[in-house]
Amino acid sequence: MPLAIVVNKRDAEKVKNELLEMGLLDDSRKIKRYGDKVEIPVFAVPNIKVNFEIVEQEEYLERKVFLPLEEIKELLKGKISREDFEKLPRKWEKLGDVLVIKLHGIKEKRKVAEVYAKVLKCKAVLEDVGGIKGIERKPCFKLVYGKDTETIHVENGIKYKFDVSKIMFSSGNIDERIRMAGVANKNEVVVDMFAGIGYFTLPVAVYGKAKVYACEINPIAYEYLKENILLNDVCHLVKPLLGDCREVAPRNIANRVIMGYLDSIKFLPYALEILKGEGIIHLHQKCKEEEFPHHLFNEAKKIVKEHGKEAEMIFYKKIKSYAPRIIHGVIDIKIS
Repeated sequence: MPLAIVVNKRDAEKVKNELLEMGLLDDSRKIKRYGDKVEIPVFAVPNIKVNFEIVEQEEYLERKVFLPLEEIKELLKGKISREDFEKLPRKWEKLGDVLVIKLHGIKEKRKVAEVYAKVLKCKAVLEDVGGIKGIERKPCFKLVYGKDTETIHVENGIKYKFDVSKIMFSSGNIDERIRMAGVANKNEVVVDMFAGIGYFTLPVAVYGKAKVYACEINPIAYEYLKENILLNDVCHLVKPLLGDCREVAPRNIANRVIMGYLDSIKFLPYALEILKGEGIIHLHQKCKEEEFPHHLFNEAKKIVKEHGKEAEMIFYKKIKSYAPRIIHGVIDIKIS
């Protein structure tokens, strides 16, 4: 019977990351949220230090349970140098049927990548050689195995189509994408200032049934955004807008503004113009760990006050670590 573990919401992000590293997260099934609990589908019961409850998911067919890294090592034993074998990565990111992995220091990269692809059932493998760069958030990836890097990644019942070699997609943001599925309702108008391929736009439209204006500056991401709107049957709810959000976003219209860029605070004055008087702003920002959330909020509050409005922080969360002592966080700000 397919298994899932139930953890407290505050532990969910950490647990998901651990499960990803261990190869035990079953991303073919939905992650479920209810109250202060999160139900995470797994291939097998993990050995982790967080308290959890084990449940069976009867609605899914039974799947084979396996530990990918053990199988990878077995297939590569004696086939590559000892130095390469000792450097085999324990972490990877599987997006649809395309794999992203770091192979730093490994000489026989293609041979290693081919085995990872075989075990993890992927058609292509990309080496992460530099992370994500620039305002258009382009990945620095190098193809080491396979040819076709376009895929459809399914998460929380939502389909995301994109080319992994050209468009970023962070598995570490999964909990925030799930949270966005429950923040809005059908009576709201939402503006997503940095929509990408629909990371937050799609959960808001699919589950919240809200009207969304989705702004995206990267032409490639914009084309995939339009495809994903069709794939998820929300054409009647989402209006995609190509260009700089400071120019193309409609003004005085939104009940809610999503700012999913890692340096969103400098765009805050434009978000205030987009709001219809008052509402909620979801502000994402990269900052020092000790500055989150209060220093960041005080900075935002100052900007809001300069525009004649009041700000109240109603939610905050560290999404993930970005670098040593640097985090990616989100604060929800009520504007009145």
